[in-house]
Amino acid sequence: MPRTATPTAIKKLAGNPGKRALNKAEPQPSGVPSRPTTMTSAARKVWTRLIGAMPADVYTACDSALLAAYCEAVAAHQTATRLISDKNFEPIGTGSTGQQVIHPAYKLQADQARLIATLGQRLGLDPIARQSINSAPQGTEEDSFKGLMN
Repeated sequence: MPRTATPTAIKKLAGNPGKRALNKAEPQPSGVPSRPTTMTSAARKVWTRLIGAMPADVYTACDSALLAAYCEAVAAHQTATRLISDKNFEPIGTGSTGQQVIHPAYKLQADQARLIATLGQRLGLDPIARQSINSAPQGTEEDSFKGLMN
């Protein structure tokens, strides 16, 4: 499977590690992400925590749906985990023909964990993706040539 292209903004934040010419014609989305009104209450809490934890210029209005999907996945994972951790939880039940079956909460938990990992990587939320983003506040970068021309 081929590697997906890294957005120019991410390459700039990372200091253009490949030193290849940057795409100057790439569309530049703008605006701030807006929380969809259809999110569950648990996902809204995740949204608030997530948006507050990331630098303001990382996400734009175009990222709203992807952020919402990530937040819903985290909320569903938390719900499944709470259900599994309940002291009265029965991990194995009886199927329609009498066979033993594993509770569907395990599948939900595993599916959401995979989705969280995939979306989190695309959003720069895992440590590996985050290390390539240099999010120093604008205007605080030191000019390495400052003082040479006095």
